[in-house]
Amino acid sequence: MKRLLQLISELFTGCKQQLILVALIRCLPCHAHAAEIPPNSLGYQFYSKTLDVVWKSPTNQLPATARTFKVVPFTFSHAVISNLTSWGGFAETNRVVKSDDCVKPDHNTLVYQKNGNRQSLVIDPAEGLACLDNPMLSWEIAEGVPDESRACFLATNILARLGIGTNELILEHGMPKAWFYPGETTSRGITRRSHMGVEFRRQVNGVPGTLQYVRVEFENREQITRLEINWRGLKPSKPYPVATPQQMVAWIKEGRARVQSLEGPMGARWIQTADIKRITIVAATAHYSDATRFLGGREEEIGRLYPYAVLQADAEISRDDHETIWLFCPMIATDLNRPSRAATNDLGFSVYPSRLREKQEAELDTH
Repeated sequence: MKRLLQLISELFTGCKQQLILVALIRCLPCHAHAAEIPPNSLGYQFYSKTLDVVWKSPTNQLPATARTFKVVPFTFSHAVISNLTSWGGFAETNRVVKSDDCVKPDHNTLVYQKNGNRQSLVIDPAEGLACLDNPMLSWEIAEGVPDESRACFLATNILARLGIGTNELILEHGMPKAWFYPGETTSRGITRRSHMGVEFRRQVNGVPGTLQYVRVEFENREQITRLEINWRGLKPSKPYPVATPQQMVAWIKEGRARVQSLEGPMGARWIQTADIKRITIVAATAHYSDATRFLGGREEEIGRLYPYAVLQADAEISRDDHETIWLFCPMIATDLNRPSRAATNDLGFSVYPSRLREKQEAELDTH
């Protein structure tokens, strides 16, 4: 699928920092099994023998209990499959039994193609994935492209026909929160809307999940030109008590937390963990891991979703040198990830935006 670096997830309301998450949705994925669990699959090592950790985040920002979720095959009903093929205008005669290179799709995977393979539909129930690619095949200038309000209305109706209830989505003011991806084109000096993408993201047990979503793209006369579904089948465990702030502080000191490394276009700063004297946790948000991760250029499957806390922290390098950093810390003791604290692996991490860089740039501007 055409987007590889997307889903900039806003993990804190009103927060200026953003966490860039990498998503690669494959129509016919091939996964290797992995035993390592998040948050080891997130961020960079974060450990220092001399690190002081102070917790000042409100205690009610995290739930009292949390579950893990086993990833199980997802079932696309006959009604949902019928809707998907209808939106793309596919008939049974468009079904692909064997590709041009004589590779057969998995027996549970449905593949449709037409118009010289320029239009396609792939449904992979085992992975909870579906991708409808139905681009405009003419040079006609798009007209009647919906605005955000209309696109949200249309996409919400599509969710209902996919069998996805609003209680499974991240909500805002009691309504499904939508992320919009508009596009424009200019012809003969006139700029107009060329397409409008709408995305809804999943919440699991009331907690935002990572990289599970439904995204719809509309073009000419509200035509669906792209539809992506990443919706895993999940089986919940029993509830486990969420760790206390004191326990999370201990896990951070043990090297069980990971740190976000985010490079900006310019002005990023590289920091060694050993250079940080103290971190102060000022906010905490619960999150669920994804069922896959990237390692060595391959997408690996993780058979269970785990809850973890995204912690906003003030890092004190010196008395007048502070940076805002983000940590990924386990929330439950069940299947606790291994410590990561080898000195040779402490390559540091990148902070963006950097307070120090902004201060230096401001001083240069005054001279």
